[in-house]
Amino acid sequence: MANRERLIELGWRQGVLLVPSDERFKENSHYEVPDDARLLVVSQTCDLVQGSFDREPYFEVLCIHPLGQAPKSEYLAGKNSRRVEFTLEAEGGSVCHWYAFPYERHLVGRDILLERQASESLDDGQILKMILRWLSRRYTRIAFPEEFLCRLAARKSKINKNFNRLNPLVGNIFVRVTPFTELDGNSSYSLDMLLVMDAEKYDDSVQYDQCNEIKKELERQLGECVGIEIDDISIESTATVTLEDLSGYLDWDFSYLSFRHPDEAVMPADAGI
Repeated sequence: MANRERLIELGWRQGVLLVPSDERFKENSHYEVPDDARLLVVSQTCDLVQGSFDREPYFEVLCIHPLGQAPKSEYLAGKNSRRVEFTLEAEGGSVCHWYAFPYERHLVGRDILLERQASESLDDGQILKMILRWLSRRYTRIAFPEEFLCRLAARKSKINKNFNRLNPLVGNIFVRVTPFTELDGNSSYSLDMLLVMDAEKYDDSVQYDQCNEIKKELERQLGECVGIEIDDISIESTATVTLEDLSGYLDWDFSYLSFRHPDEAVMPADAGI
């Protein structure tokens, strides 16, 4: 039987979860892989079952760790680029919470797959899609002008407080910064912002009012940043916001919005549209 057909028959696909009891699964890792962790196969299925081991000699895994509590809102849905938390429903209805760091990935020799049968897998397609999107954003997220970020930093503690309060309420924050260049001290940036709530939360008057109060405080704090002029901050629902509405806007990464020190974002405790 050809390699490709054999790999397909053995059940290898993106989303398979490996128990790291086999040393070959861990031999190229540059970090410790605990026994209670799982290695999530993140390579594309078409690469995973490629018939030629010369063309695709390795596959990539992400280490996920059990989380001893419910996920925190700031780490859900891939909001934070430095850590992700999520919940999986196991067989029998039991619930398991997990977390992962994007740098805990490594390559495994793909030939090992011919010797083993795939078993456990991450069957929640939405969670898998979220994790893959989260990993890709490490490379595709937008870098804002440094001068713009420096002007925000003047009020960073107050702004940080409001963004933390928004975390449970808002799924995405989209911003339009004009001009999108480095400016001198004599020019100002204009800022438009869309706070996008899940439709269910948007339609809940209590949660909408909470978001609106935070928005007002955010407008005040951002308005005190020298060299930044606030054109508009609005609250939108995922049920009504369109691609046309988002034209010219950029999705701003929560981990950078909140001005956290990098070390704080990776402490264990731990869709956009």
